Amino acid sequence: MDINPAGRIMMNKIIVLFLFFVAVIVADGTLLSGEEAVQHHPSASGLEGRKDAQGPVHRADLARKEKRSFAAAVALGEKLWFDRTLGANGMSCNICHPDAAATHPETFPKFKSQMGAVVSAQQFINWCIVIPLQGKEFHLGSSELTALEAYMVSQNRGEALEPGYPSP
Repeated sequence: MDINPAGRIMMNKIIVLFLFFVAVIVADGTLLSGEEAVQHHPSASGLEGRKDAQGPVHRADLARKEKRSFAAAVALGEKLWFDRTLGANGMSCNICHPDAAATHPETFPKFKSQMGAVVSAQQFINWCIVIPLQGKEFHLGSSELTALEAYMVSQNRGEALEPGYPSP
């Protein structure tokens, strides 16, 4: 069987990946299922066994820190949401979006005609601060934008994720 050069390169990459995974498994010395691997993992002591998307388990202290940190971000976001000094015209986010209604954070990233592009929730929050509120934009990833986004998400908890779905 004669394989073209591109096919040969692809085949070599697949073989290398396969050998890498075999080497990792052999070096670890185990071929355990997910539950068995967690139980036998050296760092498994002191874990409460909480399963989530971050990994198979969370330490109890990290779970508490996660809840406290999110609650603090939501509290700051709520404060900013009602802050009439966020912009220069005396308006707040709450004037157009009472209690973060009709913000649809579950649909981001999505195309927003106001910006002519697909944008993240934080990018659109910045647009609202700069244009309707006539304020100064925050850096993406700033504690303020993260807090405003956390408040939006907390107020819209339970909504199904629909990234890219158009909304008002």
